[in-house]
Amino acid sequence: MLIEWLGSEQPVHKPSVVCLGFFDGIHLGHQAILDAARAIHMREGLVFCVHTYDQMPARVLFPDKEFLELTPFEEKSALFKELGVELLAVSRFDDALRHMTGEAFVQMLVERLQVRHIVAGYDHRFGYRGDTDAKRLTQLCHQQGIGITIVPPVSLSGGQAISSTAIRAALAQGNIRQAEAMLGRPISVYMRSLAGSA
Repeated sequence: MLIEWLGSEQPVHKPSVVCLGFFDGIHLGHQAILDAARAIHMREGLVFCVHTYDQMPARVLFPDKEFLELTPFEEKSALFKELGVELLAVSRFDDALRHMTGEAFVQMLVERLQVRHIVAGYDHRFGYRGDTDAKRLTQLCHQQGIGITIVPPVSLSGGQAISSTAIRAALAQGNIRQAEAMLGRPISVYMRSLAGSA
């Protein structure tokens, strides 16, 4: 696990609130997760942390399929910093991690990041063969004695759920306005290059 300190003052073994996910695009749904964690960080004085992966898990799980990434790592890291994230933990998504159970993964987070609270989206799954969903994650956190916040879906005013997949679909159709509405910001030069080919 690579740990990169984004804040101005590096903590020494301080407990954290950690957001889980790949956060491709860092769209409004992701920002709701980050907002929930930031509120806990402010209220409880925990280090504001994001845990993510070095590559799209789907690329490892489904090597025969093509998956376009919305935000290269450097851009994602800069966005996290802008949004107030203090600590970025990046795990290599390899066979060892792929075969790790959700329970072992949560235990790793507790040991490596001194996690006291986890924040995740309603549809987040992890662990071997996706063995851990929001309900199971809640159980694991209760067993560990740590807090858990599950963030509900975020939708556009027309009712469409915001997701990285939906943004890719909008870009594939050349619908930049729709993509920007879900991102909550103008698309990047990199994303513009994907428009019509995502």
